[in-house]
Amino acid sequence: MISPEVLRRYPYFAGVSEESLKAVAMIADEKAVPAGTQLFSEGDPADSMNIVVHGEINVQYVLGNGERRTVDTLVDGDILGWSALVEPYKYTAVGTTSKDAQFVTIRAQKLRDLCDKDPLLGYRLTTQIAKLLAHRLEGARVQLAAID
Repeated sequence: MISPEVLRRYPYFAGVSEESLKAVAMIADEKAVPAGTQLFSEGDPADSMNIVVHGEINVQYVLGNGERRTVDTLVDGDILGWSALVEPYKYTAVGTTSKDAQFVTIRAQKLRDLCDKDPLLGYRLTTQIAKLLAHRLEGARVQLAAID
């Protein structure tokens, strides 16, 4: 469990009721991870959504030849693990810390349950995920254009 004040720092929770903010804080923890740690691989179950408190995480797609291409680098305040809120709840890329990192980790199933109960919470998170996906798609397009 973390303090609701930690979540209040992030725009994803702006306008969310105090009750919902407290409920999310109850299912969240803080976690530190050293640089060079692979957090997940494509196809792994997305059992948590994370907010990067400090650090840097490379999001990479694995090409057909096995090469990894970085399509996004997440930094302080970014969401990591949007797949935790979107079926089939599996990661679609590889995530690796490039610097020591600290996260707010929110348990996925419990967060989905809260979003079902509080549509405003679900809307806020879904809006942020849509922005993230648009950014990630643009990064993938740039990387694909660079392939010889």
